[in-house]
Formats: sequence, C-alpha cells, structure tokens
Amino acid sequence: MISLFKITEENYRDHLTRILEIETLSFSKPWSAVGFAQEICNPLASLWAAVTNRETQGFVCYWVLDFEIHLLDFAVHPEWRQKGIGRLLLGHMIGEAVSKQLESIWLEVRVTNASALALYEKFGFEQVGVRSKYYDDAQEDALVMRLAVPGALSPSKDLAYGGC
Repeated sequence: MISLFKITEENYRDHLTRILEIETLSFSKPWSAVGFAQEICNPLASLWAAVTNRETQGFVCYWVLDFEIHLLDFAVHPEWRQKGIGRLLLGHMIGEAVSKQLESIWLEVRVTNASALALYEKFGFEQVGVRSKYYDDAQEDALVMRLAVPGALSPSKDLAYGGC
C-alpha cells in the first residue's frame, strides 16, 4: 500500500536521506539537503512523499502562489517507476489545486525527458513555451507546460468587478 505524507520540520529527518538518494538517481544536478530544508521552511512550499513499507519511493515539491501552483521538483525512485507513484503524487498536487480553486499549474521539463512529458500530457498539461538553455548542465531547453485546473474560478474573469 502506498501512503502520502506531507514532509514537515517535525518529520523530514525520517525521509530526507531517501529523498536525496532519489534526487541523485534522477537528476544530473540534484538539489542538496540544504535546498530541501529551505523548501520545508518556506511557507509557500509543499513537499509530499509517497511511502511504501516505511520507505520513501517518490516525492513532489511545489509552491502555491496566488492562483496557481508551480511544480519545482518531482521524482520517483527508478525501481518504483511505472507503478503508479508518479500518478499518485501528481494527482495529489492537482487535487490540492482543485480544492483551493486555483487557476493553473505550471512546470518546466527537459525537452528530452520523454517519460515525464508523457505523464504530464496524460494529466492534461499543455506546452505553452520554451525556455532556451534552461538546464545549464547540458545547455538543454525546457518546455514550459501549463494545466488549467478543472472547475477553478478565473480571477481575471470570474472575480472581476463587472459593475451594478
């Protein structure tokens, strides 16, 4: 059984070693322990772990800003990929956006990361731009993707004052 846990100042020591392992296995320029600690203390940030048998198998870190979410970091341990953990973590993040009536979710992804692109597209994310040479380790472009949150109020339309 897979459980989701919010990583907080109180419990991060239980998950940080495994999160760093997953991060290192997943990215050429992984975040450091200090980077994760900063996000745990950041009031805009949410860090969630997917856990099986008391071991973290994946995580998602994102900011909730005004009327949107920005996905910052997301990875699943290589041995646990293609087993629903990524879908569970993304689904949780999207569920939070829906429950808070946010307008959209934004992310950047390497143009060469076919598996991540396929997953994001399954959830309805659409490419809206390109950030040239965004990933400086390989001078690789990032695709900017956006998901319009279903059923969300649009502050620019629905909340605008229309007069009496």
